[in-house]
Amino acid sequence: MAANKKSSKKKGAKKKLTKKKVVKIVLISLAIFIVLNLLGAAIGTSTSITHPKRNTYDQVEAEMKENNVWGDFGSYATEDYIVQGFEGYELHVTRVFCPWTVGTGKYVIYSHGHTSNKMSASKYCDAYAELGFTVITYDLRAHGENAKAICTMGGLEAKDLNCLIEDTYTRYGDVEILGLQGESMGTSTSLNALRYSDKIDFIVADCGFESLKYMVHDMYNDMYLYPFGTCADIGFKLLYGIDDAEVSGIDALKGKNVPILFVHGEDDDWIDVDNSLDMYNEAQKYCYTELWLVPGAKHARSRQVAGLDAYRDHISSFLESAGVLTEEAESEYPEGFLEDLIAAIDETEDVA
Repeated sequence: MAANKKSSKKKGAKKKLTKKKVVKIVLISLAIFIVLNLLGAAIGTSTSITHPKRNTYDQVEAEMKENNVWGDFGSYATEDYIVQGFEGYELHVTRVFCPWTVGTGKYVIYSHGHTSNKMSASKYCDAYAELGFTVITYDLRAHGENAKAICTMGGLEAKDLNCLIEDTYTRYGDVEILGLQGESMGTSTSLNALRYSDKIDFIVADCGFESLKYMVHDMYNDMYLYPFGTCADIGFKLLYGIDDAEVSGIDALKGKNVPILFVHGEDDDWIDVDNSLDMYNEAQKYCYTELWLVPGAKHARSRQVAGLDAYRDHISSFLESAGVLTEEAESEYPEGFLEDLIAAIDETEDVA
C-alpha cells in the first residue's frame, strides 16, 4: 500500500521548469511578439495610408482659420464641378477666382495633403490671387466628397491630376500659364504628374517626400525599427498592389525641364527636410529650380510661419527668375495721362 501511495504521488507531481525550458518559452514568446509586430507594420501602415481618415470641409475650414491662413478665401467667387479622373473616377473640383484673375490666362491647380481636402487651398489662394492666378482646387482620390477608393499617395492621384490638367485646358480656353501647387502628398502627386503631362509650366512643391518607400522607411528608421519598413513594402504590394518605390517624385522629375520651387519647413517632424534637399539637387540637372527652407516651420506650416507676403513674394520671384512670368510692359501713355483723362471725364460729368 505504501509503495502504491508513493507511486501515485510521483505521477501527480508537477514537472519542474528547468532554466533551459524557461529560456525556450521566453524566446518563443519573443519571436511571436516580433512576428505579430512585423505583421502589424505590414498591415497597419499600408492600410492606414491607403484608407485615410477623411476630414470634412468644416473641419479643414476650422483648422485653416485657427492657423490664421484662411485669409479672404470666403470672399472669392467659386464654381463647383465634377471631372472624370483616371478610369472614370469622379473628382470634386472648385474653381476659385475674382474679377482681377479672370482673363489673365494664369491658372494653378492645388493638390492637398493626406486626410485633408480641397478647402485647404485657402492657405495659398490669397498669394496666387494677388499674382493674378485663378486657383483650381479638388479633392484627391479617397478624400473629401469623392467616392471610396485606395489612396496611393501620388501614384493613381497623378493620373487623376493629368485628367484635371486636360480638363482645365479644355474647359477654359484662355490658359496661357498652368502651374501646380502641392503640399505633402499633393507635392508627390504634382511631381508624379510630370510622367503624364507636358502642359505644366511650373511646380511649387511644399513639404513633399521623394518617394513613398523612402518616407515609410525613414519613419521606421528614426525609431530604429529597420525591418518594419520592408514589412510595410510587402503590405503595400500584397494587400493593395502598390509598389511604393514607384510612387517617386524624385524619379518623375528626371529629364523634365519644368521649373520647380521646393519649399520645406526646417523643423518638419513628419517629412524630413532631406527629401526636398535630395529632390532639389536632382532637379538642378534638368531644370531651373529653387529651394526655400523656412526656419521654425513644422510639417505643412511653411505658409503659416513665413506669412502671406513672404510666400507670395517667393513664388513671384521664382516665376520671374524662371522666365514663367515677365514684368508687365510699361504703359505706352505718358506719365499722368490716365489720371488727367479721368479728371477730365469727372469735370465733364459735373458740368452735365
